[in-house]
Amino acid sequence: MMTAEETIAFLQKRPDIRLIGIDGLPVSGKSTLAESLIDALGAKVIYFDDFILPKKDWPEPTEPGFPFLYVRYEEFFHAVEALATTGTCSYRLYDWASGALGGTRTIEARGGLVIVEGVSALSERISSLYDLRIWVASDAKTTLAAALARGVGSWEREWREFFMPSVERYLETKPQVRADIVVAGRGT
Repeated sequence: MMTAEETIAFLQKRPDIRLIGIDGLPVSGKSTLAESLIDALGAKVIYFDDFILPKKDWPEPTEPGFPFLYVRYEEFFHAVEALATTGTCSYRLYDWASGALGGTRTIEARGGLVIVEGVSALSERISSLYDLRIWVASDAKTTLAAALARGVGSWEREWREFFMPSVERYLETKPQVRADIVVAGRGT
């Protein structure tokens, strides 16, 4: 298991690595690791949370499952696939303030490092596209407590009854096995 600092040092010696997938449980430290890579290496990031489906469009009844019913998966997969094949992608952002889709974001690799960060970044469909696959190790009890402490507002029921049980279904696909390296996250 590596630390964030060891991961940065490793990547500084590997300029051939251009596309990285960072996956792990919610609130495990994925975004923190991505921010460290942005600061140290000038990376660009695609955040999985940008692909949330507006709640008004969630299917009823809302049941735990994978693929997550509250995510625009095809758009997420297409963005990663386009980035891997052409070096550029565009997608609509989820606006957390309004709960609706917002503006469009374009990522252009231009020979630089790009990170895809989020629960599902190492999904079977796209995991082979990365030059490096990272799993951020943590435990479910610690991450749920951290999410609730962070303040999930009116979404607490969804976290307990829907999001975390859906993540458990994703874990059944064994994304951590697809990782090249494991980085210490929350609770490890």
